[in-house]
Amino acid sequence: MNMSLEMCKYFIKGDYMNRADTREKISRGTGILVAIGIISAIMSLFVYPFIFGFIGVIMGILSTKNGSRTGLFVIVASIILMGIGLIFSGAIMNNARHYLGI
Repeated sequence: MNMSLEMCKYFIKGDYMNRADTREKISRGTGILVAIGIISAIMSLFVYPFIFGFIGVIMGILSTKNGSRTGLFVIVASIILMGIGLIFSGAIMNNARHYLGI
């Protein structure tokens, strides 16, 4: 109910299109934050799990603050992948080196 009253205020003022443009700009910025967060979460599996996991969590929090729902997914994925990286980072790196032939 509150949302419809708020929308009516914007229609009456003629400010609805400005608000839609602002949402589009915010979604562009949060997309970058989400991408950095997911990349950091995946990196935490291989190298420096605590650092990259922490970066992923921070990016998820920032994207959630900007209105993105995928920010919560980034937070959870970063925490889970950071935990897996902390526990199995040596084994994961050995397997990656074996498959890459390094």
